[in-house]
Amino acid sequence: MFGWQGKTYRKILDNIPDGVYLVDTDKKIQYWNRAAESLTGLTSTETIGKTFDQINIGYEDEVGTALEAFEHPVALCFQEKKPVNKNLFLKIENSAIPVEESVTPVYENGKITGVIATIKNITKCIKTVTAHLKAEKKERLIPICGWCKKIRKENDYWEKLEDFLVEDGFGVFTHGMCPSCADKIFEKKIYLESYQNICKAISTSLSLDEVLQLIVKNVVKVMNVKASLLRLLNNETQQLEVAAYFGLSKKYADKGPVAYDASIDDALAGKSVSTYDITEHEDSTYYQEAMDEGIRSILSIPLRFEKDVIGILRMYTAEPVDYTDEDLKFIEALAEQGAIAIVNARRYESALANEKEYLRVFEEISKAVSSTLNVNELLNMIAKKIPEVMGLKGSSLRLLDKDKKQLDLAAYYGLSEKYANKGPVPYDASIDDALAGKAVSEYDITEHKDSEYYEEAMEEGIRTILSVPLHFRNDIIGVLRLYSSKPINYKNKDLNFMSAIADHTAMAIVNAKHFEQEISKEKEYLRVFEEITKAISSTLDVEKVMNMIVSEIPKVMNLKAATIRLLDSAGEKLILVAASGLSQKYLDRGSIDTEKNVMDALKEKPAAIYDVKTDERVKYPKEMDEEGIKSILTVPILARGKVMGILRLLTVKNRKFSQQEIDFVASLAEVSGIAIENATMYEKSQNGNS
Repeated sequence: MFGWQGKTYRKILDNIPDGVYLVDTDKKIQYWNRAAESLTGLTSTETIGKTFDQINIGYEDEVGTALEAFEHPVALCFQEKKPVNKNLFLKIENSAIPVEESVTPVYENGKITGVIATIKNITKCIKTVTAHLKAEKKERLIPICGWCKKIRKENDYWEKLEDFLVEDGFGVFTHGMCPSCADKIFEKKIYLESYQNICKAISTSLSLDEVLQLIVKNVVKVMNVKASLLRLLNNETQQLEVAAYFGLSKKYADKGPVAYDASIDDALAGKSVSTYDITEHEDSTYYQEAMDEGIRSILSIPLRFEKDVIGILRMYTAEPVDYTDEDLKFIEALAEQGAIAIVNARRYESALANEKEYLRVFEEISKAVSSTLNVNELLNMIAKKIPEVMGLKGSSLRLLDKDKKQLDLAAYYGLSEKYANKGPVPYDASIDDALAGKAVSEYDITEHKDSEYYEEAMEEGIRTILSVPLHFRNDIIGVLRLYSSKPINYKNKDLNFMSAIADHTAMAIVNAKHFEQEISKEKEYLRVFEEITKAISSTLDVEKVMNMIVSEIPKVMNLKAATIRLLDSAGEKLILVAASGLSQKYLDRGSIDTEKNVMDALKEKPAAIYDVKTDERVKYPKEMDEEGIKSILTVPILARGKVMGILRLLTVKNRKFSQQEIDFVASLAEVSGIAIENATMYEKSQNGNS
């Protein structure tokens, strides 16, 4: 590539204080002088004959990133075919030396035959410029920002240090970075760490107030500003209301809601707005308050969640600040994360409030429905209480009549009598769904004009109807209907809650009905007991007394039949003396003296049998099955502590006799025993007299 005349040129190059090396068109190094060896620490043996990208010279850019092969000045010179000058850092062990590399193409007969590169240590040059700066500006106080290292000029405008040096004629400069800065305050690393720390801080809380305070405090800390304030958007008042602030006086923060102004319009449109100097905006609504607070610069950043803007994050400084693109990107990312945290905290608090409200409503309704066992009173209380605590127009309770396949009105509240009593409700689509176990919400009654009572509902001012089935165990006993005067789109959690209320209500209704039935049964038992007692006491005809007993008891207890068997004079065999509801064939089936249930009764132990076909205490299961008998109850007939015989009750359906029923029959049998004994003794006395 290069022809040498003797060793003269080589000697000259070897003694030049700047590093010099030659590269041919194959990108291989052909010459490496002593100064290059001294600067880079690489010997000519290590470099000559190798391509420049095969050796690691150790070049880095101003931020400490190693140069790629295509970024090397030699590569650029070959590519651009013109001289290339670059200021770089030469990394040697733990230090970085500022150098300037100049590369020039070498031509022969108009063709590039290689390039010659020089490496110059410019450390002394930088020191000289620094000394010159100190000499000429030694009496000048230059304010430098402790965070971003910007310099404040005479016009109170903050600008980059590099721009300041160039404009003030300090000549050529280069960038360097000390190891401490490289490890601790590299801008992107600081932003990343700060972002992570803030995200971690605000994600540790689900309290909305706490999240808001964490955001404003961390913004001030990370961005090194005077103060920060969060305003959340009130869509109804079209104002931005204070939600949290840090570094501001209470007087300034509470100066009043902020209406939409130009900067906020821009911010809500998605643009970051910075008012560089508040003194340039004397027409601002709160200009004087800002000046009194010592505020000079305000930056407004929109808080975005998905497609919505939920508020504004504002930063305040005591001096005018020109924010960099990196500053804005970082604070925008922080604002976005803050918006997500705010929405999540709102959702959590809303869900918690809903859960508390659900619990309050459930407790209030439960307390109300458990305060009475009167069915009508309970139904009216349910119909009134649920719409009151749920804030609805009204409600109605309809109980299912399975025979007629319709829902009969049982109670209503908040509705006119005309609408409530419009008639029984047959099965329609919504009720079919409700009876199938699905809570049905008609969002808007106007969308269901084909409904049977559409006109009546419109006149009543009803817009939404929610039908909820009343479940008890596996049965549906009716439908609870809730009415509102405006369209409501019920959510799944609302429907689940109302289903729980309806199930609780159904249980209360069934319990009240059972209670009333039991009370009614008690009354009926008492009436029958009194009636039979009165009847058997009014006659001394034994046969008439026994026939009255076996005919009246099945009526009041809903039985198939009843029989009375008395012991013979020897007390060994049972003799049938009265029966009702049974065929003669069944009555003639044979003796039952040895049946286990009969023997128990004769020992003064009532015996209840649920299924005569499977119970071993039954002697004639086949005959009983043919007669249509499913269950039996056998009780002793006593008179003055002595067993006289048995009273037997028989059913056509499997029946588990309650203790109440057993006690009633036992008491009746004892009274009957006394009446039978009295009548028998009377007849004997009459026969004796005759």
